[in-house]
Amino acid sequence: MEFIGHGYSVAAVFVSIAILATGGLVSWRRRKKPWYHFERILQRVAKESDRDLMIPDGMGGQIQLDYLLLTSKGILVLDMRNAPGTVFGGDRMDEWAVMGPTGRYGMKNPQEALFDRLAAVRALAEGVPVSGFVVFTDSSEFTRGTPSHVLTVSQLEEKYAPASKNGDDKLLDAFLPYWQKIHSALRAAKEQ
Repeated sequence: MEFIGHGYSVAAVFVSIAILATGGLVSWRRRKKPWYHFERILQRVAKESDRDLMIPDGMGGQIQLDYLLLTSKGILVLDMRNAPGTVFGGDRMDEWAVMGPTGRYGMKNPQEALFDRLAAVRALAEGVPVSGFVVFTDSSEFTRGTPSHVLTVSQLEEKYAPASKNGDDKLLDAFLPYWQKIHSALRAAKEQ
């Protein structure tokens, strides 16, 4: 009888090891995803956030936003890019090049589309600071300097991490009516 009880103990140990190994593998794979770090930073820099929005473009159409954030510095528009490797791009370049693990490829300067998105948000939130960036994963490297409206995920945190809780809360409260105004416009556009 003692042998059977010992068998259950050994089985319980093996089951526990299997559960821990599976949990560790899931956690490791999740952290390897390019946007895992971004999601954590998003929670630190934004009071409110929305993803994959369609907003009026001011010309009778709509424009898509990857992310819209309410921060202590105002409303922030983010366009997301995953381009692992070395990125050769600049403010005045129409085409950018990426030298990555899968080879070389080109992309249109993503800042141009960002400017259209910023204009659409500014039209809805007149009177509040609206800024925006094209955000690349930290696996992207800009060897000749980062263009003016581009950040990596880590740079986003450095630039928008709250400085002090009390002052930031007051600013957020001041910006909240503009955030709500944008969402009212979104609801109205959906109803049309």
